[in-house]
Amino acid sequence: MTKLCASPTNRKVILWTTLIGGFFSSLVKWGSEVNMPPRMPGEISPPGANIDAWLGWLGFNQHSLDYVYQGNSVLGAVTLYHWLFSFVFAFVYVWGSVYWPKIRLWYGAFYGILITVVMHGLLIPMFGFRNPAYADGAVGWMWNLNAAEHISEFLGHIYWSVSIEVCMIAVLAYYARPIKGDWAER
Repeated sequence: MTKLCASPTNRKVILWTTLIGGFFSSLVKWGSEVNMPPRMPGEISPPGANIDAWLGWLGFNQHSLDYVYQGNSVLGAVTLYHWLFSFVFAFVYVWGSVYWPKIRLWYGAFYGILITVVMHGLLIPMFGFRNPAYADGAVGWMWNLNAAEHISEFLGHIYWSVSIEVCMIAVLAYYARPIKGDWAER
């Protein structure tokens, strides 16, 4: 924790990268799913399943915030969920880079690959939030997913994480910090 507290600039870099990176990366991730939907029509998304399971007892579900925009139905709660996790994971990325600069490998693409494997390969199936329609009821472990879903999730998370890195580079440049390697002031 001492590296983070060493300077006000470190805290500003973390704050602004979290806010700017979270905002832009949420748009990038959501936009990548328009071009390459990771699931087949009618399948529940893992965020939707999470919302239903964790907040259903409060009477809140994945459709609670749905709205219609220009004749299109938009899943409001799922959109909010994606936005929130983008801010959380942008924070984890910039904070983690203080202690492990290698997380920024390949302009952040390594982080996107890591998140895909951990979340979609381990945690989401472990909690039972992915049961693809094409897998005959099997849990959505990585080896049970089709190539289209893998391509969509890996590329989507790579685009998403690289967009966080681009925002971080801009924030580091603004604060005259090194844009590669160890950027934190001591």
